[in-house]
Amino acid sequence: MRTRIALVAIAPIACITISTMAPVADAQPATPSRTAGAALQLTSFNSSPPVAGSSIDLTTALVTGTSAGVKEVAPVVPPEPVIVDTVTPAQRAAWNRVAMCEEGGNWHADGPRFSGGLGISTVNWVIYGGLQYAPRGALATPDQQIMVAQRIQSNPPDQHGCASW
Repeated sequence: MRTRIALVAIAPIACITISTMAPVADAQPATPSRTAGAALQLTSFNSSPPVAGSSIDLTTALVTGTSAGVKEVAPVVPPEPVIVDTVTPAQRAAWNRVAMCEEGGNWHADGPRFSGGLGISTVNWVIYGGLQYAPRGALATPDQQIMVAQRIQSNPPDQHGCASW
């Protein structure tokens, strides 16, 4: 009775071991090789030690359940979008005149309600996409402020008397 229980318990383990080892044994069987004047010797399929950074060796693959020869790859992260400056020299000159009237030409003027050389309100800065450049207009470059101002109003206002825009 005890013998049957032992055989019943060992049989599944033996089947698992044989089915796991059979593909490995068939993968690269030992091959005989001869050297000049030497006797026949067996060469195993894994004759060289694993090299650091090489694929997973067979023993590790069997123990961990991973596939031999598979390397993990880092996830691909898309690059940050590049913001292209689209302000022409003529646009820059026109908006510089607005900045002279609004903030005396100080592109980094920072007030509680209006910010930057063009005096763009904080609400408009957010609504018209200024946050892609800086938290407030005063922290953005003059060209970035101009690009936001062009979204608000495509043409700079006529400043022949420094009227607010």
